[in-house]
Amino acid sequence: MLKFSDANDVGVFIHLKIESHPMKTIHAIAEEVAMIGPQIGRRIMADLAQVADIPHAQLCVVMLLFHQGPKHLSDICQQMKVSAPTATGIVTRLEKSGFVSRTADIKDRRAVVVCLTADGRKLTQKMRAVVVKRWTDIFLKISREDAQKYLEILKKISEAI
Repeated sequence: MLKFSDANDVGVFIHLKIESHPMKTIHAIAEEVAMIGPQIGRRIMADLAQVADIPHAQLCVVMLLFHQGPKHLSDICQQMKVSAPTATGIVTRLEKSGFVSRTADIKDRRAVVVCLTADGRKLTQKMRAVVVKRWTDIFLKISREDAQKYLEILKKISEAI
């Protein structure tokens, strides 16, 4: 039977017990990532906001089209997890800004295909340059090996989700 001389001994024992349990360790890591990840994301989004004076949802649609090419409006709804009226509003505002265009699908005239315009492609290139610069600045503050490890881990995470 274990005996503890004071509350501090109990705390140390509990801490060691939690640290030795693999799921608790994974949970603790997840807690930290849940705090740090959004901080990084907010800083990068703040950088993007300086380049593109458009709301976050519109930035997401522009980046989606940049990475995946033209999309049906229904696909934008699914990937952004928004309703059809919400996606339509986002696309309408992007269209008014000159960043996207809508065309009827050749195979199904009822369906709408959304694609980037030349201005939309220019915007995404500027945004990409800002993000690459931010990550370059970050990676210059850590070792090349750590930067490479981070990339490898991100690729694994990307495959897992």
